[in-house]
Amino acid sequence: MTLGLCVVGCGAFARTFAQAMQAIRDEIALFFASRDGARAQAYAATFGGRGSFGSYTAAASDPRVEALYLCTPHHLHREHVALAAQAGKHILVEKPIARTLAEGQEMLDIAREAGVTLMVAENYRFMAAVRQCKALIDGGAVGALRMVQFQEEAPFRPTGWRNSRALNGGGVFIDSGIHKVDLLLYLVGTPVQLYAVALPPGLPDLEAEDGVVVTTRSARGVVGLMTHVWTNAHHPPAPWVAVSGTQGRIYFEVGASWLTLNDGRAERVWRFADDGHGLVPMVREFRSSIWEARTPELSGAVGIEALAVVLHVYESLAQGVTVTLPPHGPAAPMPRA
Repeated sequence: MTLGLCVVGCGAFARTFAQAMQAIRDEIALFFASRDGARAQAYAATFGGRGSFGSYTAAASDPRVEALYLCTPHHLHREHVALAAQAGKHILVEKPIARTLAEGQEMLDIAREAGVTLMVAENYRFMAAVRQCKALIDGGAVGALRMVQFQEEAPFRPTGWRNSRALNGGGVFIDSGIHKVDLLLYLVGTPVQLYAVALPPGLPDLEAEDGVVVTTRSARGVVGLMTHVWTNAHHPPAPWVAVSGTQGRIYFEVGASWLTLNDGRAERVWRFADDGHGLVPMVREFRSSIWEARTPELSGAVGIEALAVVLHVYESLAQGVTVTLPPHGPAAPMPRA
């Protein structure tokens, strides 16, 4: 059975998503919706869509569409979740799930009351190298964990709503750094402490931060180091992940088709046949969770947990202090100015 999935918002990443979906056209029937009907029609023509819509309401109302993939600005996520839920459509929503915990919780409540599936489109944890990394950690390949590092300098300059602190919810860390937070939660678990510093501004005329370094500590003492920077440099190094333990070290580049494990005696290499973005397994998990009537791996609650850590990072940035997270998980941080 195919899932009728409509991409809501035909921006640059929607193109990347649609290209990845070509590999599973027998599983996903794609539709496209945009406020610019001609743009949606062009996407449908390019990527073999079953139909296109010039409004999001029209997409939600079409019986051929069973789910909406909300690839829209952060400040519109709640509105569009409500639109989908009211129409009885399942929901795949881009990260971050929302800008605030209250907004995110409202979205969970809306979906639950409507009886529809809500999943966060956090593709990083579905990348083949990430899954292999998790399996190696769980299998004891590196011994006891000591440190996990996430490093990225991205050649990107935000414009429009992404350069609005209010509409985006912040700057680089909520927009892109949240990928690293989800990987930290997946590989190590929720931190108990964190401390964050912002880099001096590197791009002109931005409302919010464009570079952040975060250190974390887990309940077992594992140290996390997350660096995410927007830069105007051409061809910066590829983003990478390194996991160090008492018996070895795992290393891979984000989106690459390989991973290495060095145990101090030899280096072993895994190679993968993957779409590079983890989008196909992510959508397959969404589709399976609907058919099996179960909670998806990247549930709304998981998305809120990652968002809570991001907001604690902003708390640390604002106050210049180490933030201690409650033992039962990340609670709502203090409001930001």
